[in-house]
Amino acid sequence: MSDAPEPSMRQSKPAPAPVKQVRLRLVYIDLWSAVKVSAMVAVVVSIAVLVLNIAVWAILNATGILGALEGVISDILGEGASGILALLEFSQVFALSLVSAVINLVSITVLGSLGALIYNAIAKLTGGYLVGFQSN
Repeated sequence: MSDAPEPSMRQSKPAPAPVKQVRLRLVYIDLWSAVKVSAMVAVVVSIAVLVLNIAVWAILNATGILGALEGVISDILGEGASGILALLEFSQVFALSLVSAVINLVSITVLGSLGALIYNAIAKLTGGYLVGFQSN
């Protein structure tokens, strides 16, 4: 038998590392990065709008609402309704949806890049946006 003390089976946890706080200032947004991000967002929004328009047309056509609408328009306008009724055909709805998707694509991309330019101009005047981070 030895007189050495028994080692404790229980180990103590190491002390947690101190939390570091970092304060950074956002003073510049890269224009090319903003254009790329806004273009990707615009692609997603444009595809969603296109699919939504086609789905709404398909639902309205399947439920018979478009047929009833065509009947009402024909009753009201008589023989002059053919131009308006042509707009309710799938090819016309798809073409108009495609045009609106392209317009959304261009406008969202331009607005994203304009937002970055405006932020950069304001950040030069005000010094930017202060952001705090913590490391766990």
